[in-house]
Amino acid sequence: MADTLTVDIKASLHWLFQDALDLATVTDTARLEYGRTISDGVTVDQADKLWHDERTLASGASENLDLTALTNSVFGSTVTINFARVKALMIVNLATTPNEDLAVGGAGSGGNGWHAPFKGNADARVVVSADSTLLWINKKHGWTVINDLSDILKIANDGLGSVTYKIAIVGASS
Repeated sequence: MADTLTVDIKASLHWLFQDALDLATVTDTARLEYGRTISDGVTVDQADKLWHDERTLASGASENLDLTALTNSVFGSTVTINFARVKALMIVNLATTPNEDLAVGGAGSGGNGWHAPFKGNADARVVVSADSTLLWINKKHGWTVINDLSDILKIANDGLGSVTYKIAIVGASS
């Protein structure tokens, strides 16, 4: 029996900005939305692999997620997910205390760091602040993952306390 994958990606920002003047209130209300679907497969706008988890890092700790050997328990069995390309990555920092930040990336080239989203800069990182999210999408072709060359996604806790986060990675096996 074959497996199938369909992923709906949605992000939105709605606002109401008002400026109370002497005789009137000026209002700016609008929204910015993104919504796309990735269907099952390995070509443009498709993905066939999904990995997700909830993890906790102690203060000052970091972990290296091997994008070619991520394990997950599905229906009582352990499966290994091997990405050749990443189409979407979402990280939600569940910390609620200011400055309990996560740093994503920066594994360096010597440590097989996955740096495709950083335009090849193996030391680049992005900070996901407390109570915030990171959503990267490259649904057309995805970011390349190369086993033993650029397959390590480093996530570090830059805060003073432990940080719990949720992560989901969508990609293709070829």
